[in-house]
Amino acid sequence: MRIFFLTILFCSSFLQAQSIDQLIRESLKKHPSLQTIKHRLTAMDEQILKSRKWQNPDLSLSISDIQFNDISNRSLEPMQYESVNVAQKFPWFGKLDARESVVQARKHVLLNSYDAARVALALQIKTTAYTIKELETRIGILRKYIQIEKQNIQLYNDTIATDSMSHADSVTAELSLSKIEVKLERYISILKSQKEKLAYLVQRKIGKISDPLRIKHPPSLNRFLSAMERNPNYLMRASQDRVAAAKKTLVDLDTMPDPYVKVGYFHRKEYEDYAGITVGFSAPLYGTEALNSEIARKERLATRSALLDFRSQLESEIRAEYVKLKEAYRIYHIIKEKSLPQVSHMLELSADAIKSGADLFTYTNILEQKLFLEEEQAAVTAEYLKTEAKLKALTGAIQ
Repeated sequence: MRIFFLTILFCSSFLQAQSIDQLIRESLKKHPSLQTIKHRLTAMDEQILKSRKWQNPDLSLSISDIQFNDISNRSLEPMQYESVNVAQKFPWFGKLDARESVVQARKHVLLNSYDAARVALALQIKTTAYTIKELETRIGILRKYIQIEKQNIQLYNDTIATDSMSHADSVTAELSLSKIEVKLERYISILKSQKEKLAYLVQRKIGKISDPLRIKHPPSLNRFLSAMERNPNYLMRASQDRVAAAKKTLVDLDTMPDPYVKVGYFHRKEYEDYAGITVGFSAPLYGTEALNSEIARKERLATRSALLDFRSQLESEIRAEYVKLKEAYRIYHIIKEKSLPQVSHMLELSADAIKSGADLFTYTNILEQKLFLEEEQAAVTAEYLKTEAKLKALTGAIQ
């Protein structure tokens, strides 16, 4: 029994209310999509070591004057020999450093992609969590209005509804109540699916989210624009530009051919053994290296243009999202400070009028307007928080 209660306590501790930042920290530690990139990053360390290695030597065995009618007979030619040869190519000065620079730059691309994946995962968690908070708020609003509507319908039927017109008002109110109940069921279904999505993002079942659905005054646009170069996707493109630059340096060095040395040991049955040495290099006669250099130069220009284009696109996206942020902020305050107080006052007057014999239709209509405004307030609050989260993600911020 004691173990049973301890198990319940342990499970409830995992399902207690947690902040969005806590969920993000937990997910970043263990999400499989991030682990995949981390494993690739560890492989890059071996790639760097590999870039410093020389090309493998070429080993060969030679036998001269083999007789077709008697392969094992070595008496045909006194000068016949067997030899063992070793050929080694030596990288031209600076090529190993240039090769390592290319791999290092590629590792930075992978590091930036890892940071981009972390930011994207955090943004998904925030967006899903705010959607869940919005749905929970909407469900709470609908349940409250269902209760109020039921009470007023009952009051109207018990004390006032006597003629056919009053009965029609009551039926209209019942239909309005049914519409709200249908909407409630849909919200509950969507909420369940969003919780399943969040469970995948955090890699476990989630209980309550402690963050309130609340709006703050938006920060200035310059705050986001000044930090946009910390965007990991922008940094990744900058790293790709550095990869292209490093490859250009390496290709330029390829115009200088690598020399090679070949050493052979020759064994002769009738004479003294001897050694031979050969020094050589490939002759760049056909212009292949020059063409490769030009290709690398144009690829570097392409990555530089892509970087500039992405920077311009990023700035445009930040400005567009900031417009949405300000719009949500203004709409929220219009609903909170103007629309809701007015409709709340009208609803109070209509509720009092029902007791004096007023029709239920007017009250139901005003109640639906207030319901719409409260739902819209929850929606615009969630939209504001999601947009703010996206703006932070565009500047590379995780929390």
